[in-house]
Amino acid sequence: MLIKVTNKCSLGCSHCLEDSTVQGSPMSWETFLQALDLTRRVESLVWSQGIPPRILLSGGECTEHPEIVPMVEEVYRQGLLPMLLTNGMWLENETLRSALLRPEWPDLLIQVTNDPRFYPKAPPQNPDPRLIYVPEITVISKLGRAARRNDLSKWVSTRMSPASFNLRSMTKHFRSIEEAVAMLRIRSIVGKSGSCIPSISSDGSVVAGESRFCWKIGDVTSSNEELTRALLDMKSCNRCGDEANMTLEHRRAIGIL
Repeated sequence: MLIKVTNKCSLGCSHCLEDSTVQGSPMSWETFLQALDLTRRVESLVWSQGIPPRILLSGGECTEHPEIVPMVEEVYRQGLLPMLLTNGMWLENETLRSALLRPEWPDLLIQVTNDPRFYPKAPPQNPDPRLIYVPEITVISKLGRAARRNDLSKWVSTRMSPASFNLRSMTKHFRSIEEAVAMLRIRSIVGKSGSCIPSISSDGSVVAGESRFCWKIGDVTSSNEELTRALLDMKSCNRCGDEANMTLEHRRAIGIL
């Protein structure tokens, strides 16, 4: 699952993807531990099949969380593998750079998104092989501030179906969020559509897609059964406006007909 440890971004550079603000609030340590526990419960099946137990930490800008280094340490302490999704501006901070790019974490992954069309300042380039630079955003959900921008179609494709579609259709098929997430992970690994997973917002809410604006299906205390039931009962959401683009077959797949 994607854990959004804060909705704060002082540069406002996540505006195309999330409605983050300079006043955004960080996830509490207690909620973070609960988020790790929830992720372990939801992804235990796929991890038991040999898929690496990767924990995605994002935001806002995750490195603006005051406890981001202890959070990464906790992920490792629990025998899991962290991956940070970031704008990369923290690479200018020697203290934070040294704390995160430490040699004893060779399997840490850090995705740096720096599309100049949406990000006001280019991050420093660093040769560390754990850094994966993504210079161009290819698909955007029309949510948050992105929904108020009429020029997006000139630059980048917008989703033709809800970001929650794959999770909802798989959950409807298997009637289990664990089995649904396992299948999506496997599909993603073999290059098929399968990246749509639940995410946990900084306040502990669990939503059905990548954005905190997606439909809430529970919180970090919810059981797998409660999350499954919420997805099965979800029916029409359409906060993103993308349900109008779906075929009748796709509508049936998520149970909105």
